[in-house]
Amino acid sequence: MKYNRQTPCIYTNLNVAFHGIPKNASTSVKNALYEYEHGHEFNGNKQWIHKGNSKGGSIYPELTQIQFAATFIDWIHITVARDPIERFKSFYNDLFAGTTSIRNNTPPFYIDNNIKLRPMPIDAVLDMIEEYADEEADEHFASQCSFICMDNIHVLKLEDIENGWKNLTTLINVDYKPLSVYNKSIDTTELSDRQIERIYKRYQNDFEKFGY
Repeated sequence: MKYNRQTPCIYTNLNVAFHGIPKNASTSVKNALYEYEHGHEFNGNKQWIHKGNSKGGSIYPELTQIQFAATFIDWIHITVARDPIERFKSFYNDLFAGTTSIRNNTPPFYIDNNIKLRPMPIDAVLDMIEEYADEEADEHFASQCSFICMDNIHVLKLEDIENGWKNLTTLINVDYKPLSVYNKSIDTTELSDRQIERIYKRYQNDFEKFGY
């Protein structure tokens, strides 16, 4: 997949594969799973947890390994889903409303397509996400379904993340610790009915698959 589409990351001591979806608490979950896996917090900028190099804390096998290797068949596979409308708002606030301070780098998708990360009207951003199919899109606005490559995935809902997280820690036999929150944006976005209709049409598969 194009444009930095991360494959699931693995935690061998936990027998867990996390199928992370951008804008869906991936930083929080990866930092928590890292701590369970290694017995201590990730030492460094919490954003580096996504990296799979000497600075980072995540291990990303090839996607085909996760899908077909016998090693991972009996593992617990998890993801976090989110109301597509709220995910769009988080994406918009992060990249185009100027309400967060963490966006100090430009993902390759926007460079290649000559899209400036600057304040932009909601309808213009909707035009953009409608123009690019998931295979060509930046990971921050590709559909949630496009990150799901298996059927047997345990889905946590972001709207009820702590209860889901408590149940998951029981399932993987670790002590429950509340998830820390990273990358929280200020939600100042108000959507019209027409804009909500456009979001539903673009992400209809997400609404249906995850029950929103």
